[in-house]
Amino acid sequence: MTDFSPKRRDSSSTVTNNTASKSQQDLHNEATTYPLPLLLTDDVEAHQESAGEVTRVATNDRPYTTFTGRQKAILVLISTLGACFSHFTANIYFPAIDTISRALRVSVSEVNLTITTYLIFQGIAPSFISAIADEYGRRPAYVVGFTIYMLANLGLGLNNSYAGLLVLRCIQSCGCSGLVSLNQGTVADIITSAERGKYISITSIATILAPSVAPIAGGLLADHLGWHSIFWFLLILSGIYFIPLLLFFPETARKIVGDGSIDPPKWNRCLTDLLRERKAQKDMEKIEPTNQQPPSNPDSNNHPHKTRFNPLATLSILADPETALLLTTSGILYATFYALSTSLTVQFHLIYNLSTTQQGLLFLPQALGTIFAAIFNTHAIDARYRVHAARSGIPVDRHKQIDILSTSMPIERARLEIAVPMMTICYIATIIYGWLLHARVHIAGPITMLFIIGFTALSSFSVLSVLIIDLHRSRAATAGAANILVRCLLGAGSSAVVGPVIGGIGLGWCFTLVGGIGLVSLPLLGVCVVRGVGMRGRRREREGARAKLREEKVRRTEQARGENECKKG
Repeated sequence: MTDFSPKRRDSSSTVTNNTASKSQQDLHNEATTYPLPLLLTDDVEAHQESAGEVTRVATNDRPYTTFTGRQKAILVLISTLGACFSHFTANIYFPAIDTISRALRVSVSEVNLTITTYLIFQGIAPSFISAIADEYGRRPAYVVGFTIYMLANLGLGLNNSYAGLLVLRCIQSCGCSGLVSLNQGTVADIITSAERGKYISITSIATILAPSVAPIAGGLLADHLGWHSIFWFLLILSGIYFIPLLLFFPETARKIVGDGSIDPPKWNRCLTDLLRERKAQKDMEKIEPTNQQPPSNPDSNNHPHKTRFNPLATLSILADPETALLLTTSGILYATFYALSTSLTVQFHLIYNLSTTQQGLLFLPQALGTIFAAIFNTHAIDARYRVHAARSGIPVDRHKQIDILSTSMPIERARLEIAVPMMTICYIATIIYGWLLHARVHIAGPITMLFIIGFTALSSFSVLSVLIIDLHRSRAATAGAANILVRCLLGAGSSAVVGPVIGGIGLGWCFTLVGGIGLVSLPLLGVCVVRGVGMRGRRREREGARAKLREEKVRRTEQARGENECKKG
């Protein structure tokens, strides 16, 4: 069994390292006094941003996290598998749409409505899950999400009505949709900007590969075991994943455990934490009483931050101009991909007369494209980061986090140099795909376009996700929720209108319209490249002004409280 927290400090021991003590004293002498656990880590910046302060503290020589390279890879892999549930669940019954409509005696459009409502809740629910994750930790958010998700799957497996399908799919979406933002938050907790591209490329597979593979599984299940088996399969699969997660996945939220060396509260602990704590207690019992230090209460001193559950924090992310531009272009790309995926099985069935299983296999080219994209991005994203860091005179150390946002490094250019060409190819391929279907050419033609779209779409999603996390590192889960909100709302709209648009103007012009909207949106990314550094500077100024107002309000409140106490005395 892998111990995910090998370097946590003993809460009963004292800090003897002179360098660390000096660093703590320097931090203590700043204008603001921070909790001791925060001073023992390099994450003071995160506390400052969450509190509205703008004073920047230089990153010290401590590694960004105490997790080893192997442990980080395992944690990212586990978190990524969890994120797959959201998109996997959304698409798994695409091949069974006709079967479900006949079984429930409703139209195909009514079944498609369950997809639209699923996407709407997939966009809204992460705001609540991410609020739990950023304030109370990743583990409580996982528990809440999977509990809701598994209960919804149980209900869907037993359901035989359209109303039940519609409602339970919404509840199912609420449970699993926040797992993507939790995945992005976990990556930001333990991965620095210098190597974030490699890991985000892997995690972005959840965005594209899962919805590409899901219809294959859904088609096989619906063909051989009936459409109810889809939800029983999801229930079993989620149980197999959730039980080990509950037992062994450690808390990573930097607000809770810092760099991983601070013991989490009891409700954030996994089995390995409890076993290590029990072993430490037994070791302490063997020490003579004269040499024992009085144990401290980890739930009081080590975690003094005041929790603020704020599901509307997502709106503050959307209010930032630069982030709004990125989220808009990301959402349009997602809407393009979903318009294609929603119409895929129906159009290929009409044109090429494919069976349910064959319709599911249509998503294999996209899946293959995402795999190649992940391999490409693993090297390309971090390579461009190193090039621009060197030009800006910034040292690159993958074990330490540099506060890029306070430098003049054009992080937007470093990331978007990959995204813009990829998105251009993706939209052009979408237009070609529509006209190939319109001309009813050999099936190899549109399948080739599906591969190209899968490759370029995942490459673009990965880059945009990395950049959004770079801009909001201390609130990565909330930023991820904002990303999902915009994507899913636009995706819901595209999935709802693509059928009527195809019926009105035909396949060729429909996907010309879809790809054309995407091409028109690309100049928004150019604004980020050209004006990104300036927009970041203005954001820091606004944060500074708000911080001064809050400090003045606190000062006046304390002054008034003191005057009242003097009068009472």
